[in-house]
Amino acid sequence: MDRAGYIKKLRGKLRRLPAHELNEALVYYEEYFDEAGPENEQHVIQQLGSPSVVASQIMADFAIKDLESTTDSTKKNMTAIWLIILAILSAPLSLPLLAVAVALIISVGAVIFSFVVAIVATVVSIFLGGVAALIGGIFVLTEHWPTALLFMGIGLVVTGFGALLFPVVARLIKKIAVVCVEILANLFHKITKKHKERL
Repeated sequence: MDRAGYIKKLRGKLRRLPAHELNEALVYYEEYFDEAGPENEQHVIQQLGSPSVVASQIMADFAIKDLESTTDSTKKNMTAIWLIILAILSAPLSLPLLAVAVALIISVGAVIFSFVVAIVATVVSIFLGGVAALIGGIFVLTEHWPTALLFMGIGLVVTGFGALLFPVVARLIKKIAVVCVEILANLFHKITKKHKERL
């Protein structure tokens, strides 16, 4: 493989990146080849490793950098997570190592998804329980007003508590997404490091 083929393959592997990031990465590697000179082209290719490994590293680094440089948003966090997952899956790893990486991603993802669903379900049930108590108090108002006031008071308190929990849960979910990105990035670096040591 020559320089042009290497850059072409690298461009193909990085097509999921934003255009400015893709161009920045390609310019960097073009300059790297320029500094080495045409006579050292094969040495540079050997030193860099395959375009798949380089692309995986660039995608993972971009996901982490993008997450740190922008404000927290669930969409950005999910994009970063998917970019790192794609980087892990596109890295040229041995089949057993790739199977372990996929199994880890799926199992950790399932646990985190279950945890998030449980938290959201708890908060929604608290809120809806308060609304139900409030409505129940209104229906009992004509029967026995002290009981109705009790139900309505409890309903207002529980509904207010549920409403207060929504922003806390939203922040917690964002934090969980950030931690997921960091875990996946560390997993990616460990997997690629072990793979490079074996080569």
